[in-house]
Amino acid sequence: DYGLYDHAMLRFKSGNKLGENFYVRQDGTRSFFFSREYLGGLFQQAGFETLVNEYVLRETVNKKEGLCVPRV
Repeated sequence: DYGLYDHAMLRFKSGNKLGENFYVRQDGTRSFFFSREYLGGLFQQAGFETLVNEYVLRETVNKKEGLCVPRV
């Protein structure tokens, strides 16, 4: 779903943690936060060749609330 240490991951409380980097939202849907190494390993095991494996870093801005949060 997301890159490791995305703002969404950091907002989860410990009671929402199902496993390492794996969380459940209030509506029951789940989120997994991938490291580049973990994702690269999954693709390699499936027989794919990795050409580029990097995070896309962005910021989500909420002007009304004056928030700027990092996204991975």
